[in-house]
Amino acid sequence: MFIIDFDDTLFNTRPGFRDARAAALAPLGISDELYQKTYHVARNNENGQVWYNNRRHAQVLALEGFDEEKVFAAFESTTHPERLKEFLFPDTIWFLEKLKAFNEPMILLSLGEEEFQYQKVKALDLEKYFDRVFMVDKTKIQVLVELLKNVSDKNVWFINDKVSETTAAVSRFPQLKIVMKKSPPFPEAEYEATDLPYFTTLTEIYEYIGKHR
Repeated sequence: MFIIDFDDTLFNTRPGFRDARAAALAPLGISDELYQKTYHVARNNENGQVWYNNRRHAQVLALEGFDEEKVFAAFESTTHPERLKEFLFPDTIWFLEKLKAFNEPMILLSLGEEEFQYQKVKALDLEKYFDRVFMVDKTKIQVLVELLKNVSDKNVWFINDKVSETTAAVSRFPQLKIVMKKSPPFPEAEYEATDLPYFTTLTEIYEYIGKHR
């Protein structure tokens, strides 16, 4: 079984997608700093759930004095299918096809607001590679519990980018085989400190899996 993350693992969320969205707002007079500040406001609700989408970020920027509909249209321009394809890592499709050839269950497990995440995944035509797709708004642990409670297969791979999220999964499920995709926002020292394997490309991850299956 392969359990695979989406953002920053298969899809260049940061810096690629993030920078494109900030650039789309620049003609409206919205600075990169304000984009980032309001992103953090729009990302989570008062219960800690991730509920970020184009409309919510536009609403937050409207509170800063900008035209909500113009901001929303700028964000929408970055989530058009053809634009989204620019942010798939160059070896993403190759990687998924190679894993699919192992004939093992493929699970996509992504943290984010469900509709917004599905919008990206469907636009990129990635669903066909996966047996099940999960979008969670708080933590991936609950889904991992459900996925693994009846699984006797010891060959369960978890491919993810976030260090804290991955180490939490390892602590709860030591049977997982871990490979991390290094994401630019996180210092390499954080990855090194885990003593878990990590790589900068999906091609390297596939080569590692091939040697350790």
